[in-house]
Amino acid sequence: MSPASSLFGTAHAWLYILSQRAVGAHLARYACLEALAPRAGERIVDVGCGPAYYLGRLPAVDYHGFDTDQRHIAWARARFSGHASFYAEPFGEPHAARLAPVGGVLLLGLLHHLDDEQAEALLALLARALAPAGRVVTLDTPFFDGQSAVARSLARHDRGRYVRRPEQYRDLADRSFGRREDRIVGDTRRMPASHFMMVLREPRRSGPGLTR
Repeated sequence: MSPASSLFGTAHAWLYILSQRAVGAHLARYACLEALAPRAGERIVDVGCGPAYYLGRLPAVDYHGFDTDQRHIAWARARFSGHASFYAEPFGEPHAARLAPVGGVLLLGLLHHLDDEQAEALLALLARALAPAGRVVTLDTPFFDGQSAVARSLARHDRGRYVRRPEQYRDLADRSFGRREDRIVGDTRRMPASHFMMVLREPRRSGPGLTR
């Protein structure tokens, strides 16, 4: 990567991080890390990790971050070199087979960028790769009754094309997991954007098995 490309990539990552902080999304991500409650040495897969600016809040886990934005991955590699593995590519069956069993999965701001078929396929794949006591934590932009005008406006202008209502996210999750906890995060003065967080457990192991 040329110095100019590296500088542009760094600026791109910092602009993303600043935009996250402007709407309080970083606080929602920190809440997801608390919900995941990773243990030292546990294998964690982060699909759609972006620059993974929150990685320093995790204990010494076996972290694997995936994102298709090469500038974000380059920034994360430069910042967290030696502490994590990053992949500038989509997460797929070969990765799941190699990394299984996975203790925890982060899907932060990803499902509302996927249509129903893509989201269902990803959740099913993760369910097959998850350890029996593993969990998946998701965070997405929602629409819901009683949402503030500011939060609804931010949701309408989200880059994701598949912003859903909570019941639609639940339906997708329940096809691959037997236990789900969920709540709205944000829509406050400190965190003006609203988010829908789910913690998924008890994977339903449908479909072809993975090599363990």
